Amino acid sequence: MVEIDGLYFVIADDLHARFVRPGPDGRLYTIHCADVSNVRCAVNEPDSAVEADARAPPDPTPTEFTRLLTERLNADFAVDLFSQLVVVAPSPVLEDLFAMLDEPTAASMIGSLARDLINVPDLELWPHLRPWLARA
Repeated sequence: MVEIDGLYFVIADDLHARFVRPGPDGRLYTIHCADVSNVRCAVNEPDSAVEADARAPPDPTPTEFTRLLTERLNADFAVDLFSQLVVVAPSPVLEDLFAMLDEPTAASMIGSLARDLINVPDLELWPHLRPWLARA
């Protein structure tokens, strides 16, 4: 497996997301897990993040979570946390997410996979993500 600088996999379902990167040892690593309580980007100002969390509905809809995830991806791309994005999620989540990505983040997408892999362990992701990891 080849490490690709700036490659970012987002594996999501309608209420959870995992952010996965290839490591220098050729393995895949989940670097962060998110749900509606912590999906916002860490680059937000602390006060605004606390205020935003206070306004969040107690039982978010899948569309609300996808909107928050999209905001996170747009913010992460804006601060150069990744340069190449692959999103893995069930088809309805992918469709909603694609509709909400801003233009620069959408342009960073090098692929997507319509599959629910949210509960697949890191060690078992490789066969699913091979097309993007095999690039030299």
